[in-house]
Amino acid sequence: MQLDTPVKELAGVGPRTARSLKQLGIETVWDLVMHFPSGHTFAPEPGLAGKAIGDVVTVVGQVESIWGHTGGQFKATVNPTNGEPSICITWFNGRYVRSLVGRGTWIIASGKLTEYGLTNPVFKIAPRREALPDCTALNTTTYPIVKGVTSKDIQRAIRQLPDSVWEQLPYHYCVIHLPRDQQNYDIAVAKIKYDELYYMQLGLALRQHHRDQEPTNVRCMQPMLDITQYFPFRLTGDQERVIGEIGHDMYYPRSMNRLLQGDVGSGKTIVAAYAAMLMAMNGGQTAILCPTQILAKQHYESIKGYFEAAGLKCELVVGPVRHGEPYVRQDIIVGTTSILGDIQWNNLGLVVVDEGHRFGVDQRATLRQHGNPHFLQMTATPIPRTIAMTAFGDLDVSTIKEMPPGRMPVETTWLRRPDNVFGDMLADQLRDGHQVYVVCPRIEALDDEMRAVEEVADEYACRFSTYTVDVLHGKMSQAEKDLAIESWVTGATSILVSTTVVEVGVDNPNATVMVVEGAERFGLAQLHQLRGRVGRGEHQSYCFLISDTDSTDGRKRLRTMERTNDGFEIAEEDLRIRGPGDLLSTRQHGLPDLRLADLVEDYELMLQAREDARVAVAEGLTDADCAELERRFGKNLLLGDVG
Repeated sequence: MQLDTPVKELAGVGPRTARSLKQLGIETVWDLVMHFPSGHTFAPEPGLAGKAIGDVVTVVGQVESIWGHTGGQFKATVNPTNGEPSICITWFNGRYVRSLVGRGTWIIASGKLTEYGLTNPVFKIAPRREALPDCTALNTTTYPIVKGVTSKDIQRAIRQLPDSVWEQLPYHYCVIHLPRDQQNYDIAVAKIKYDELYYMQLGLALRQHHRDQEPTNVRCMQPMLDITQYFPFRLTGDQERVIGEIGHDMYYPRSMNRLLQGDVGSGKTIVAAYAAMLMAMNGGQTAILCPTQILAKQHYESIKGYFEAAGLKCELVVGPVRHGEPYVRQDIIVGTTSILGDIQWNNLGLVVVDEGHRFGVDQRATLRQHGNPHFLQMTATPIPRTIAMTAFGDLDVSTIKEMPPGRMPVETTWLRRPDNVFGDMLADQLRDGHQVYVVCPRIEALDDEMRAVEEVADEYACRFSTYTVDVLHGKMSQAEKDLAIESWVTGATSILVSTTVVEVGVDNPNATVMVVEGAERFGLAQLHQLRGRVGRGEHQSYCFLISDTDSTDGRKRLRTMERTNDGFEIAEEDLRIRGPGDLLSTRQHGLPDLRLADLVEDYELMLQAREDARVAVAEGLTDADCAELERRFGKNLLLGDVG
């Protein structure tokens, strides 16, 4: 039997069970083996010596008497083979057991010891003493399940796999399903965790190695003039350092593959503009990709002046693009994903992706059709170190922590409900000519207590009747969104009630208040992003988190937001609270999922796996490693090699 054999070919796996197994991602024998247990119960060695009431015990012996009672109880007295006193075993609803167990039956049973003996134990019977199995036959396994399949069904399928299956796998893959004891199981878990981390890091190291072998489209020499002269302000020390790292990367023949992470408002866009100008001065084009039209327009408006001052041509492309439409005269093009495959490039040398985790593996892979351009991925969501070494493990990482001078931390307050102080604060800010964001978790009201955009907008329009209130959400047409944003940015709108569509790309330095309704419904990273929409000017800004949650995790998140403005501290706390699975899916990066390894708990193990993987790639992969990479990554191994 091969690992790619369909599970429906196993005895006892009919069409209905196969459909249920498919919901668990189990379609082949390999999938079945990789569906690891969530726990085991181990039967101890036979004997009652030293055992107390409540302990799990195992009894091996011959049934000397049986009797039943009304209500379905069935009892048997067993004479242990080790000479210990007889013990009573009771089964409730024991009609089925009565058909199996009789006087003289040989039995091995395991369960909790009570003052009356054993109650409802797991057991095995045999026609003679020599045929009784050992204690491991009574071990029970718990698996993640769905409706239509039980842990026993999965255990039964596992136990019928022939030796030919296990011979194709390391021994610990058999042990984790069929361990003899807890120590045996723990060793297998540790080895499989290492395997998961090793092959993930091996795939990342191989991607990096693959890119290093291909020359880039444009190798950039440093220009004679100082590019920073085109910026009407002085760069921070962190910006200067990162610019140096990028310039160093773009000088070498291999393509840059760098992640630029920095808190909201730290000046990442200026760094990207510098890289684009450096590329243009070396004869190459730059594509700046944004996940939304709002963000693309925002970037274009904020950086086009720098390019114009340097005599460079920049264009915004957000509408429909005719396939193959040439933009050969532009130095920089800012747009959405539509420009990935539809534009005819002259000499694409640099691709900048803002909030790149929003792009899937396939979208990023289409960049390969343009040769091997340098790649700069930006994110305003600080990446915890464990995530940076997995989903972004094949990128070099640059970090901007220093904020531009004059920026004041946003004062954050968690309110169970709006109060008079809150109302007075908003009134004061509006009276001073500032603007207010109000973010809601839902567009329309339903039959629950979750606040919605239209309802909240009506409330604010009534309460602040002398000011203009507008709405912005995903169901509006693009023209309606553009009009709402224009009114907001120009100051015609005083209060903007929105969904999280404002999370990225809506930049208004005059906005000084962010109100988040139903704040417990947002993750820490998203709350931090929303808070980052204010505090972008010279005035003190405020964030109010409205929530009456009693959820432990929700309260932790809100207290964290009150305590700190440091996005990197917030990212690490988010990882601790929610775990890596919720923060960043590995699927969009072409990486295999981790089934047992934990990026937080197993951090040191990951460091060891990464070092071992790099050594393996440097020395040349074995055939076994290549085969395992193909099995785990499938066709995605090099798909994600542009980020």
